[in-house]
Amino acid sequence: MGPPVNLTQADLNLAASITINLGFLARNFYDSKTLDVVSAFAGFYNTTPNATNTEILTFSGARPRDLDILLEMLGRREFLRDSILWLDAVADRLPRMPGSGHILVPVFAVFTVLTTIIIALRLWSRQTIAGGVRAYDWIMVFGYFMTLVYGSSALYHAVNINTASQFWDYSWNEIALQQIFYIALDILYPLTALTIKSSLLLFYYTLSPARYLRWSVWATFGFTFATAATVVLYSIFKCHPVNYWSEWYTSTCDPHQTIPYLVTGSLMILSDVIIWVLPLPMVMKLQLYRRERIAAVFTFSLGIFACIASIFRLKAVHKYFLTSGGTGKTPIINTWTIVELNLAIICASAPALRALCIKHVPKLLSYGSDSTDGSNSNSSGGSMNDRARKNTRSVHGRIIVHHDQIRPSDMASLRSGISRTGSGWSDVEKSVHYSSTSRIGSPV
Repeated sequence: MGPPVNLTQADLNLAASITINLGFLARNFYDSKTLDVVSAFAGFYNTTPNATNTEILTFSGARPRDLDILLEMLGRREFLRDSILWLDAVADRLPRMPGSGHILVPVFAVFTVLTTIIIALRLWSRQTIAGGVRAYDWIMVFGYFMTLVYGSSALYHAVNINTASQFWDYSWNEIALQQIFYIALDILYPLTALTIKSSLLLFYYTLSPARYLRWSVWATFGFTFATAATVVLYSIFKCHPVNYWSEWYTSTCDPHQTIPYLVTGSLMILSDVIIWVLPLPMVMKLQLYRRERIAAVFTFSLGIFACIASIFRLKAVHKYFLTSGGTGKTPIINTWTIVELNLAIICASAPALRALCIKHVPKLLSYGSDSTDGSNSNSSGGSMNDRARKNTRSVHGRIIVHHDQIRPSDMASLRSGISRTGSGWSDVEKSVHYSSTSRIGSPV
């Protein structure tokens, strides 16, 4: 079998098949690159062209049943020899490209630093402004650590394992380790996304006692949980046995794996969209000034960026999943996954960050001047004592008081002076107006 002048895609696929099957067979060479195993076998056949099964087993360290299965698939023992000699002859024409793991390093570093800062600011905002960290905040923190685990695992895989783009540049031990990482990451991604979405849904659940909202939250959670569970179960059982790399010749896998991942990926994007638009009808019903309404809608709509990242990830899955001849494009999928998960955390923390901005840099959000509006103070707070007056200011006709500037004894007189007290607001209005700000009665 003479080498072709130019290797076609079919030739490359055949080369990948030979290297990976020979790599699994030759247990004495599990730490050697599979193309080096081909070279060693070529030397063996050059000196022993009519090698018997016993001689092949002794040289390769293969299990007898593995050799029997391989020879049965090939049809004749000579085909094994001829295939190896052909591949050895064209070895210098095979592409030898590095993996694409380098693109993941800066993305992971930047988003890890950014998301860590955002989570820290979120917790600071909740603790100092909202009166404490809530359950949905702790769920988001857990989601942050899961995102960190996913990113760290993907980074290790990209830098230390996925160093090439073709099977013939890996040893069998490296190929087997890659399969383990693939399953682990395929399972970790939907679980992490589910955790982040659960935090958001619990946050929405506490916004208002409205029945339609709470039923919507439960329905969305059920849909999200079912989608994530489907991805996890499929990732585990798409091959039989689960550790299919230990029985490469006899294991069976779904030949159309891309389709289920595309379908479930689309469903996950749908759940993203539902979750991010869920609070918008409530916000639109609030009695807000135009600028406040725009700010509130913008805050709750930031999740669109995470949805966009999900779409790019799905496109990468469609393009690079089960790439013929190698695995070098996997880090591209992992990169978009890291972007998606981190953006989801960042966007979900926007209300808490907005609260910090309102408290510490109100001019940045155009919340009026720091000067006290005497007319508003006099009309709305006639019974307010002098100390409370000094610590109030008018914002769009409303009285703003920082809770850390008021004594408990001032609370009654202050509340009697505010035209619309905290108890008069709905939970949704509190979330938008006070949005975890320094105003009295912050519910979030």
